[in-house]
Formats: sequence, C-alpha cells, structure tokens
Amino acid sequence: MKFTLKLSLTLFVLIFCVMHSFGQQYQAVHGSNYAGSLGVMNNPASALSSPLPWDITLFGLQLKNSTNFFYIEKYNPTGKDPQLAAWIQNGEYKRRLNTQFNMNLLNARFRTSNRSAFSFGMNLRSASLGGSSTYNFIDTILEPNSFLKVNMQNQPLDAFVRSSNWAEAYGSLALNLADKKHFIWNAGVTIKANMGLAGIHASITNGQFKEYIRPVFNVYEVTAVDLNYGYSANLDFWDPAASTKSNLKRYSDQSRRGGSIDLGMEWIIKDQQQIELFNNRSQYNYTWKLGISLLDLGYAKYTYGVESVKTSGVKPNINGIALARKFDSTITGLDVLNDSIQTAVGQFNRLTGDFKMSHPTRLVFNVDRQITDLIYINAELSIPIKALSADTYFQMQDLNLLTITPRRETQKYGFYLPLSITREGSFWIGAAVKAGPVLFGFHRVPIGTKTSYQNGGAYLAYTISPSEKLRKPKGKVIKCPK
Repeated sequence: MKFTLKLSLTLFVLIFCVMHSFGQQYQAVHGSNYAGSLGVMNNPASALSSPLPWDITLFGLQLKNSTNFFYIEKYNPTGKDPQLAAWIQNGEYKRRLNTQFNMNLLNARFRTSNRSAFSFGMNLRSASLGGSSTYNFIDTILEPNSFLKVNMQNQPLDAFVRSSNWAEAYGSLALNLADKKHFIWNAGVTIKANMGLAGIHASITNGQFKEYIRPVFNVYEVTAVDLNYGYSANLDFWDPAASTKSNLKRYSDQSRRGGSIDLGMEWIIKDQQQIELFNNRSQYNYTWKLGISLLDLGYAKYTYGVESVKTSGVKPNINGIALARKFDSTITGLDVLNDSIQTAVGQFNRLTGDFKMSHPTRLVFNVDRQITDLIYINAELSIPIKALSADTYFQMQDLNLLTITPRRETQKYGFYLPLSITREGSFWIGAAVKAGPVLFGFHRVPIGTKTSYQNGGAYLAYTISPSEKLRKPKGKVIKCPK
C-alpha cells in the first residue's frame, strides 16, 4: 500500500490506531469476599468485607479491548509456527475502538478492626476511545482520490481518537457505619493523585468534497474539513543524545498533576443461621451483599506539545491528486506533516496551554448472592457518568455494561464464569481461575471466528495473604463454676 494512501487514511481513518490504554477491572472477583486489594478499585467499602486481616497484590495486569476497526487472525506463512496478523476491516459502517489496560504495583489492604480498614498503592493507568461516522474502506484502495470516490454518499466524514495515560498513587479508607443483628453497612472513599504520562487527542470533523468530471478519470476536491490534534509536551522532551537521568527529569518537569476520587457503600444482609451460632465470622457469611460506587471521578492534565494544531477550512484545488503529492514518502515526522498541512488548509493555529482528559467516570451497582458456603452469583451494572464538562474535558467511557458471574471459591481456590454484555452490545463469555496467590482470567475466552481475537482481553494478578492458621480464632477456655 502506498504512503499516500496511508496519509489519506490518517486524515479520515487511521487515527483509530492508538491501541494500548489502561483501566481496572478484575471482573471475576467483583463482589467477592476474597477480592481484597483488587476489589477496592471497584468499591472502596469492600475493604471491610474480607475476613482476611490483610492482603497485598504485588503485581497485577489487565487488558480489555473492543473494536470493529481491525481484526486479528491466526495464519501460518511457513507451515510451521502460527503467527498473528492484524487486518483493517473492509466495509461501509461506523468504526469504534475502546481499549483499557492497567498495571497494579504493590496494592495493599489492611483491616485494623471489624469497623475500619485502609488501603494504598500505585497504578499505571489510562483510557482510550475512538469513533467515526460511516465510511467505506476497501483494502485495494491505493490513492486518496479512490477513497473519496467510494465515500461520496457518506459526507460529512467525522472521526476522533483520544488516549489518556497516567501514573497514580492512592489511599483508601473504609468504615463501618452500622452493625446490626440482621445487616452491616460499610462506606469507603479513595483519594488518588496522578501524574499525566502521555495524552493524545485527534479529530476530523465536517469532511466534505465534491466531484469534478474529467475525460480520463474524475477528480474529487476537498471543500471543507476541520482538524484538531494535540499531544502532551512531555513527549517532546526525550533526547536520545542525553542521559536517561536527564531525560527523566525533563519528562517529569513537563508532566502535570491531576486527581480523582472513588466513593462506595456496601450493605451486607447477614445469614440468620450463622447469627444464631454466635460465630465471630458470621458477618462474612451473608445472604445478600449490595454495593453501589461512584468510580474515577476526576481527570489527568497535560500541556500541549509544540506540534499540536487546530485547523479549519481548505484552500482551493485541494483534490485527491494534490493530496497524494503533498503527503508522500517525504513526510518523516510530525513537524514535516504540519508543514504540508499548512499549505492545504484555510486557517492553521498552534495549540498552547493545558488540556484535561476526564477519567471514565461510572456508577456501579453490584449485587452478590451466596447460594451455599462455596457457591455465589454476582451481578453488576455499570452506568457511564459525564460528571465533568465536555467543553473543558476530553471525555472517556468505560466498556462495561452488565455482567453476571457465577463462582465457586475459597481463600485458596476459585472458578469463575463471567457473562458480559458490553456497551457496544457484544456478548462475551469469560472464564477465570484462582490457584493460591495467582488469579488468571479472560474477559472473553479467545475462541470463535477469525474476527473475534481482537475483542476481549485477559487479566493476571499475584496476591499474597496470611495463611489459614493465622486466620483461625483461638478458642477460649471457660472454667465450669464449682
């Protein structure tokens, strides 16, 4: 495929290629008494639900992706080892992309008593989102003129992509508000401070063009288009000739601080049979557990990089042939690309100052039902909330909608079967297993057609907690009266 096609698709399509981003969803253990430090990010009040006095997630990794822009398939070019290949999807439809990935670094939870617990840790996170109006793409298209030709009926063309990446440190506190005979009421709050690692946004709006009939072939001239693309300034300050220490200092100096908050409550309906036994563990044996939480209410902040630009309008005679000439193999960087764009647009303005990207704020309802001592069913509904103004903050959105998870678990072992409906309406069958300190699972088990591998994801966590002997209460010796 020629470079001119790649530039044309960049203007109309390929801004969806930002793939890797971060979020926090170890879906299988949501609502579980043994979620521990992993559950705090889904509801800060859950830190009091666990019978374990403490647990530490030394390392966690989670990836979730949903898109119809490209697909991944296995193929065997040599006849020996299978490899993965990524292909752009052909067809005429709206494109979408939602990718989430996170890394947990030393997340810890400590229960100081039956009435209080605290948690803290560090995470690397981000959120990415993309979408487009309907457009037609065929992989045999080699020139911008051909792309415009097959999209005459799809005007105006619009597309966007945005990605926010940050490092955060958090502290969380959970308190018991009421402990009655029949129920327990816990509440929690998590405060997070973050540093923006990399922010990127790009959009194309009002892409319009018209056809000029020629004797040999028709020419398609762009009549209107608005571009808006920016990135964080810390990406400008990495000098290959400088030392790593010097580069990291410049990178940190250009990074900006942001913050967010999580709020949550849980109501635990006690198992009445356990209450009658006067067991000091009866508060962890329940009939129902009801949770509500407001998550990721906040933002990450960035300063615009030097090549961030906003344009409007188009100069005369900017057709498919002219685009192929302006955007050829001589484009070696964003600065050279901007020089070429400046010769084609009506108004060209540099973006300066700061920009903010909201976190994927959402309201989560969680219901957990204990069936037997080892078997549970969890249901979770996630509703996106636009708490921060879209005029000031670039918006992100969580991928989850509704998940039902049957599970069988003890402290050491667990088997989980999450059944999910995503915000795009896809149905995913997941699976997870816990063996000792290791939790491993799939958001969607990677089986099915060749176009299914790119939808889904997986998670892995390594969590340590005290042994069974440390958790068993010591018996009290009561002397018989004489």
